[in-house]
Amino acid sequence: MLTRRFPLLRLALILSLLLAVRLEPASAAMTANAPAPPAPRTPPYPPITPPQPAPELAEASAGSLSLQLPPLKAVLLVGPIDGDTGSGTMAAKQDMDLAASELAANGVTVYKFYTPNNDWAQIRAAASGAHFLFYRGHGIYWSPMPYPEVGGFALKDNFVSSATIRNDLKLAPNAIVMLYACFSAGSSSNDPISVTSAEAQRRVVQYSAPFVDLGAAGYYADWYGNAFQMYVRYLFQGKTLGQAYETYFDFNGSTVERYGYPAHPGMVLWLDKDYWYQPPPQYNNAFVGQPARTLTELFRPPAMEVSPAALMALATPSAAPMTHTLSVTGVSTEAFTWTATLSGADLTWLRVAPLSGLSGEALTIAVTPTTALGEYGASLRIVASNLQLENADQTIAITLRVVEHVWTTYLPVAMR
Repeated sequence: MLTRRFPLLRLALILSLLLAVRLEPASAAMTANAPAPPAPRTPPYPPITPPQPAPELAEASAGSLSLQLPPLKAVLLVGPIDGDTGSGTMAAKQDMDLAASELAANGVTVYKFYTPNNDWAQIRAAASGAHFLFYRGHGIYWSPMPYPEVGGFALKDNFVSSATIRNDLKLAPNAIVMLYACFSAGSSSNDPISVTSAEAQRRVVQYSAPFVDLGAAGYYADWYGNAFQMYVRYLFQGKTLGQAYETYFDFNGSTVERYGYPAHPGMVLWLDKDYWYQPPPQYNNAFVGQPARTLTELFRPPAMEVSPAALMALATPSAAPMTHTLSVTGVSTEAFTWTATLSGADLTWLRVAPLSGLSGEALTIAVTPTTALGEYGASLRIVASNLQLENADQTIAITLRVVEHVWTTYLPVAMR
């Protein structure tokens, strides 16, 4: 029996090997014919507004250097729309120059990266600490229409994805971002369907997400050529981010849609639309951000604030001890440490603790009235570890006045 089985086993082994050899090329062919993941693409042409130009606004450019702001920096990008020198690209450059002039009139240092000058390494370096980041060019979709994944910059010979933006850019806290690109405000120039509100919201969230995740406080997307210029003008006039959006002529209070921005409490998502072309509507004017904030609030110089600026206690001899709280806070996102030094001729009536701490912490000041009438004074000096902060070294006057009587006046209250 064994002698009969071995040839059968040998034959089975040979057949299995032959079958494997025949199947391997077929398997490789199947892999070769499998569809490749879609390459990033741009619509054939950028967002297009109706033939009539945006109306000219009468107000003059406002170089409002009266705002108390630190030195600000802007990075402006223009990608190739129809080549480096095509009419669409040149129009985008001219529109971006409107914004550049407005920024410069308000003391902002401007760095331009207009195609073919689109080197990403240089852009990344210039954008470090930038307060404004503007882009005009094609929008990018990374999966098939009509419900694509979207986001990024279409630069010269380089598609910059949302992930790359999120990983490479280090913008200033509360930066302002403005985009002119398909999908960035909701609709695109190659939509084969009527874009619903839900789809417009999804696209704007995807396009704005990397900037919001980087800490941007405002994201504007609009199809008109002078939109960036006017948003900048309104912001430097002291308007809030939301007011700047609502002041531009393209805003329509009867058509705007207002939502909360997902996963970022305090942020809003506003979408406005028009009915220019088929299929309608065209979602062409979007805002994401903190609508109640102003540039002064967003970019005010880092500073140490001590409150109150002075303390005065009034008491009779041997009255009960009194306590007061002194707060030390920072006007910036950067924490700092501080130290406190107490000085004066006679400090037996005064105790301060702690004498060092972190921004956001408070000091407790305990005042114990003396038995002798008179006025007693002390000085409390608070110095921040970061001397580059405004008001990094402050001195608080503390006064105790001991008097024979303290009269209390009660005001009448009319009850109904």
